[in-house]
Amino acid sequence: MASSNLPRPDNESARLDALKRYDVLDTPAEEVFDRITTLAARYFGMPIALVSLVDETRQWFKSHYGLEISCTERRLAFCAYTILEERVMVVPDAMLDKRFADNDLVTGPPHIRFYAGAPLVTEDRHLLGTFTVIDQRPHWDFGPDRQGDLADFARLVMHELERRRALAQAEAARAEALRANSAKTRFLAAASHDLRQPFQAMELLTGVLAQRLQDQADNLALLERVQEALHSGQGLLHGLLDIATLEAGTVEPTISEFRMCNVVKRLVREMSALAERKGINLSVTECRRSVRSDPLLLERILRNLISNAIAHTERGRVLVGCRRSGAVLRVEVWDTGPGIPLDQIDLIFEEFYQIGNPERNSRKGLGLGLAIVRKTAELLGHHIGVKSTLGKGTMFFVEVPLTQAETEPAETTEAQTQTEFAGRTIVVIEDEERQRGALSMFLESLGCQVIATSSATEAVSRVRGGFPPDVVVSDFRLAGRKTGLEAISAVRLAVGQRVPAVLVTGDTDPQRLRQAKRGGYTLLHKPFRPEDLKQALTKAFTNRRG
Repeated sequence: MASSNLPRPDNESARLDALKRYDVLDTPAEEVFDRITTLAARYFGMPIALVSLVDETRQWFKSHYGLEISCTERRLAFCAYTILEERVMVVPDAMLDKRFADNDLVTGPPHIRFYAGAPLVTEDRHLLGTFTVIDQRPHWDFGPDRQGDLADFARLVMHELERRRALAQAEAARAEALRANSAKTRFLAAASHDLRQPFQAMELLTGVLAQRLQDQADNLALLERVQEALHSGQGLLHGLLDIATLEAGTVEPTISEFRMCNVVKRLVREMSALAERKGINLSVTECRRSVRSDPLLLERILRNLISNAIAHTERGRVLVGCRRSGAVLRVEVWDTGPGIPLDQIDLIFEEFYQIGNPERNSRKGLGLGLAIVRKTAELLGHHIGVKSTLGKGTMFFVEVPLTQAETEPAETTEAQTQTEFAGRTIVVIEDEERQRGALSMFLESLGCQVIATSSATEAVSRVRGGFPPDVVVSDFRLAGRKTGLEAISAVRLAVGQRVPAVLVTGDTDPQRLRQAKRGGYTLLHKPFRPEDLKQALTKAFTNRRG
């Protein structure tokens, strides 16, 4: 028997809350606690050693050496008395103690005669339970030294409980951070289509205006400033969406063999005007080697490195060069900028980190360029690195696998890719009116005959019975849960020919991108520039001739 009217600590409610915060009740056995009870039993020469936690109605054993059961009712618990005071409680002979003489655990199994318990005390002085040793015979020699040793064992148990709790909190915080980051990434990836749409319309409309203002120098200069602001905002958006798509795992490399000089020379031509405006000499060394990589993703890496070099160089030069290093081609971008402090070398590849922009001037970007470089290089399995000397300049490099074959892939000259657009018939399928109008207006400014439609049904009705169009340009996401893939297939079926197609998308869903790839379409990602559209159309026309 035992009294059901056991005394309870004055702070019982707060004590129970503290116990629950450790989230340890009814958890599986753990080796670290079992080792402690085993060691204590040997050290004190006792057959039973316990880690006991006292909740509302029971005492539960996190570890129970020498005892088969895992819990008892609280009304039977010696520990219910131990947690009343912050000191070791010793019962030399339970048969002689009126509190426990008729206790079921004394008169029956496990036949407790000796008990010693040290409270498990939290940092805020709550007593969660005890570290206990028990024997079936009395002990009158458990003096202050042994009680001190038992208290040390209790402190060791509390250290492990605190460590366990801290690890659990850290893991919960990490999981929450991952969930938040994943939610952000999923949002940006899912919303990328809608975020890109306004920029796309503005890009095409300013392209039309630029053609109409060729003979009006003042107005053309004003438009160029508008385009600069547009490209700046578009660049910031691109950076955010590029990071989101890389983190979401929606980018799939398409590996091929190509001459490195084609990519490098194209980028140097593209950025030469920017370098000239700053009075910087931008040059490239000759490179005839071929590599294996995804040309578009590699171009993204190098574009960021070159633009970064130009942005941080006030005078002098930026040089792009290649050198062989074993089985890889090392592409290097040198500048004569201010250099990077040694203690910031490892930080520059982190998202949103910038050197020399404490005011967070958005005209200097968001600090995403090198983060995109790092993540893209990791995706491709390419090693990147940096060497820098303060006051002299910086060199970034990326190492790309060389091709095995000695023969070089054929190079297509710019003259070969020039296409005459005048007179071409192009079917546009775009359900959003502003986008459809901007796209149609730009194509018409090139001299194309445009059949502008809002759906596959309308496109089919417009082309059926007439001459097949030269190309179909369709948005990927159409109204009514339809896709551009379905729309293009419907047009091809209606005219009885495999008409070339350009698929325009702002989506980053990997399944959608794989569908487009399998269909063999020319893929154009929003927001694109007028020149990108012209190149995509040229590619589609070339495919038709092939």
